[in-house]
Amino acid sequence: MTSAGQSPRESRTLNQVVGPPSPTFSYGGGRGGAEAAPARRITPGINLRRVLRVGSWNVVSLSDDHRLPLLSGELSRLRVDIVGLSETRRPGSGETSSGGYTYYWSGMSNGHRVRGVAIGISSKLQPSVVEVTPVDERIMRVRMKHTLSFMSLVAVYAPTEMRKTEEKEMFYAKLDSVLDQCPPRDTLIVLGDFNATTGTVKRWLRVMCWSHGSGTRNTNSSLLLNFERVQKVENCRFLVSETRAAPLDMV
Repeated sequence: MTSAGQSPRESRTLNQVVGPPSPTFSYGGGRGGAEAAPARRITPGINLRRVLRVGSWNVVSLSDDHRLPLLSGELSRLRVDIVGLSETRRPGSGETSSGGYTYYWSGMSNGHRVRGVAIGISSKLQPSVVEVTPVDERIMRVRMKHTLSFMSLVAVYAPTEMRKTEEKEMFYAKLDSVLDQCPPRDTLIVLGDFNATTGTVKRWLRVMCWSHGSGTRNTNSSLLLNFERVQKVENCRFLVSETRAAPLDMV
């Protein structure tokens, strides 16, 4: 089954496996966690001796397929290898390819075109994908092989400041659960939009390894700080655009 506007040659749902090398596709489990499936058909993997450009981008919408070539063109221009996308607004979960990139997405299960996350991977690295786990419309995980071990990429889209505290706490609890299920030896990278204003107090920026800050700390700021302490985040970077256009944040 393909999404609207997608040809069977370009896209397939995550419960289908077509052609070698094939990643393992699994679905999020109950109680807010993700049920991982065993990896298979492992390729030699990403060569870590080469520069790997990883970024995140709130794209506002990828609900229509005609936007994909534009996105792929920009990622190619910036020489981005892997990107975490938020607010994609694509329902369900699936995979599609366009312009030299393969996109895995996870969205609303009821068909609504709101929220949504995705991970875009350069087609030259796509054979290194061994596992794809859509969790819900705010979290998904992709596991890749590299020359030394594995890499777990987690794309997120956190609730905005105006959402209820209960919803925010549920998001972070589910995110903690997903991260806890990542193999401990994996290189872990969390990408996405946490909808948090970091503030400009330098002592907090130094403590959390932030190189940029803006605005005033709020509820989302405190939740993000707590998440980083619990997960022992070693490095993070926040960039703020001077314009209204959504920036591409490079990790």
